Amino acid sequence: MTTIQNNKDLLHFLIDQAGSGKKDWFGFSEQKITGIDLCYELAQRHAPEMTPEAVVDYVVRLNNTIFHRIIMGKNNG
Repeated sequence: MTTIQNNKDLLHFLIDQAGSGKKDWFGFSEQKITGIDLCYELAQRHAPEMTPEAVVDYVVRLNNTIFHRIIMGKNNG
């Protein structure tokens, strides 16, 4: 089991998963993990400008775009 303690650990985990040869390496669980981390990072940087709901909405849209355009390779996702 991989223990993720910071962003560098998360990046290494994702790189290892991407290189594993498995086609489902960036599934729902991975999206949730990266989404939660991204929510906290955005909230730390943009708390005065964004509501918690706006942060989460943005992260959901961003994760969906990453999945469709980068992971699946679709240009109109």
